[in-house]
Amino acid sequence: MAKLAAALLLALVSVQHVLSMEDEEDVMDDQDIEEEAMTAVQLKGLFSKFDANKDGVATVQEIMAFAHQMSKAIAEKDAQSIIEEIDTNKDGKLSLDEHLSDLANQADGGDDEEMKELEKRKVTETAKFQAADENGDGFLHPKEIGALFFPEVNAKVLAISVQATMDMKDKDGDAKLTPKEFWEFGEEGGADEELTEEEIQDFQKLDKDGDGLLNAAELTAWESGSFHTEGAMLKLMEIADKNGDMAATLEELENAREEIAASDAQYHLIEWAEHHEL
Repeated sequence: MAKLAAALLLALVSVQHVLSMEDEEDVMDDQDIEEEAMTAVQLKGLFSKFDANKDGVATVQEIMAFAHQMSKAIAEKDAQSIIEEIDTNKDGKLSLDEHLSDLANQADGGDDEEMKELEKRKVTETAKFQAADENGDGFLHPKEIGALFFPEVNAKVLAISVQATMDMKDKDGDAKLTPKEFWEFGEEGGADEELTEEEIQDFQKLDKDGDGLLNAAELTAWESGSFHTEGAMLKLMEIADKNGDMAATLEELENAREEIAASDAQYHLIEWAEHHEL
């Protein structure tokens, strides 16, 4: 009996220890979320930029318009460091030869298949370079170079990027993508390989006309990143919008700070706040 009592006591202590550890982890998780949450000052600063018409609420449309502006601003900022790295003659601008040489350096040492892919990529990159060269002088200046590496900020460059993706994935050549073409399910996957529920749902959201295929216009939402940004902002609105009008006040955003911190929207908000030094 004494041994049994001791064993039961030891088991009880062990269970209590495990529960105590779980409680500590929960507290730590809450603390992490609190530390990552946007501050009231940051939210107020971003809200003032979201609310374009100054009516006291921010809609998804307003936030997406701001997101597009931010993509351009961040691309221009990042272009400075890109030029410094690959502008070999240090003239402050990028030539096509410099860009293609940089691509070749990245692929140096690759096998025959990788070299073939490099040649294909050079064709696409040349077309993107020419589309980004808005003044047609044969060079990309700081204001232009962002479009080469961030196609979403320039409609012409984005169209070329989308077409390149379509050509790569479109195995039957019908200029549209089936779900498996889009998710690049190769023959090696076998007939039994299935799409995940998340992949199916994402495809259906992209397939605006509901024909079961993605055309170039529908693929553009994915390639530009707007699909993911809009999804994150819709989730933000779902969290913050308590009266169901698909618009959020500053107070609603502030009240939902911790919930927002645990969502994908947080990554975008942090990036925008850091860019504006909020």
